[in-house]
Amino acid sequence: MAKVSLAKFGEISPPILNKILDLMDECYRLLGEPIGGSVDLEIFEKSGAETFFATHDALEGKPRIRVYLDKLLALPESVALAGLRRQVAHSILHGSLKFYLVRFPEHLKRVVTRYKLPYEFGNSLLYGTAMAAKEYEVTELLYKRNFVNDQIAYAKYILEPTSEDVLTWGIVLKNKLEKILHLAAIVRDISCAVPLAYDKIFGDEIKESIRRRIAHISPEYQARIQKIIYKKFPLLGTDTFENIDLVTEWVIEEIVARKSFY
Repeated sequence: MAKVSLAKFGEISPPILNKILDLMDECYRLLGEPIGGSVDLEIFEKSGAETFFATHDALEGKPRIRVYLDKLLALPESVALAGLRRQVAHSILHGSLKFYLVRFPEHLKRVVTRYKLPYEFGNSLLYGTAMAAKEYEVTELLYKRNFVNDQIAYAKYILEPTSEDVLTWGIVLKNKLEKILHLAAIVRDISCAVPLAYDKIFGDEIKESIRRRIAHISPEYQARIQKIIYKKFPLLGTDTFENIDLVTEWVIEEIVARKSFY
């Protein structure tokens, strides 16, 4: 059984803590152990500047899950539980430092050099494409192990369009680099839903959520994103680094290299 090393920050309700620990224990029993056999769990009463309700990393050499209770408890329960299961899945699939020190793909190097782009732009783009590949892999694992209903709820929550989407699109249209990063972020957000789009029961609902998520951008870019997620993503395999290279290549082909700098 996976060893969980717990650290608490602030006042943490025992019933909530036990529910989180029970969920993690269930997931590790059904999905497998975290890389290295143990995981650090840090639970915070307050999120501070953190924007998400739970995160995973392995920047200190082993899997670490952080949970921010104020944000977690503000979510619908099904979404919160699904999100926690996703962090557990990340610790199983990506719980090593190597997954957070991803090399610069050659095709990304070429486009950065060709267009004399800032290194920071290339790094930001790679961060987005790497996250897209990893989020896709997490959903694949959970879906294949029958965590379906909660992942459907999570995907719909993530894909729910907001008024800020329209505002942001209007702003980034004035800057080519910001526009590309915004479109890559949309691919990243959608990636968690792609395996669910082929479910016999919920697939059409997920496709409709995806359609609504990209409705604010121009039809040309809608078509390019749909090509990436529906025609390209099914080609992904089980090697995370190959998947990151592929997603980066597809984003460059469909979003970066087509008219973006002309």
